[in-house]
Parts: sequence; structure tokens; C-alpha cells
Amino acid sequence: MLSWVIRNDAEPRTNHNRQQQAKTLGTIRQELAELLKEKTLDAKAISKLLSIREKEVFAHLAHIARTIGTEGHRLRINPCQCLACGFTFKKRQRFSRPGKCPQCRQTRIRPATYRIEPGS
Repeated sequence: MLSWVIRNDAEPRTNHNRQQQAKTLGTIRQELAELLKEKTLDAKAISKLLSIREKEVFAHLAHIARTIGTEGHRLRINPCQCLACGFTFKKRQRFSRPGKCPQCRQTRIRPATYRIEPGS
């Protein structure tokens, strides 16, 4: 079964179209890296811009974090924060969003944001 996703420019995006775009625009990781060099984004915004699932974004971010050091850049991560008590997840190593706050047990958590910056 062929599924269609309608975009703003009204051109349907199929797997075939995605493969053609990958040849002209680069891989998803290359597109993601270019986006993060331009602006700070969270995983949900990235998934919408690249038309991929949010879980896929986390896998790509982990790979990009390991590889961009060779280009003299670094991935800056603004950590998740609890909206109820203000707890900041500074020591969290995973890219995915935590389920609940360890202090107040609330689930209202602001997602982490990501940006690629020149290394120092």
C-alpha cells in the first residue's frame, strides 16, 4: 500500500521521492546537522522538519554527537527541565525525554534543545 503525506508545496512525499531528495540534499544526518548549525531545535521540531519519527531523531543525534568532533564542532545540549519544580536534568546522558521528574514526580517536562556550535 502506498501512503502519501501532504506538504505545504502540495507535492506528495513517497519513499521514491525521499530517495531522490537524499541524492540531491544529502542524508538525513547531513540535513539534521545543517539545521542544527543554523538554529536551536528540540526533537519534536526536528522530526517535523525532516519528516521522520521522534525516536529516529534521538538515534541520529547520538551519532552526530560522536562524529562532529572531527569537523571541529560540538553538539550543545540544553537539558530537559521540569515545568512544575524547575529541576534540571544536567547529568542525563540519554537524548530521549525523561518520563517524570525525580524530585516532584510530575510528568510536565520541557524537552532538551540541541545546536551545533564551533568547538573551542
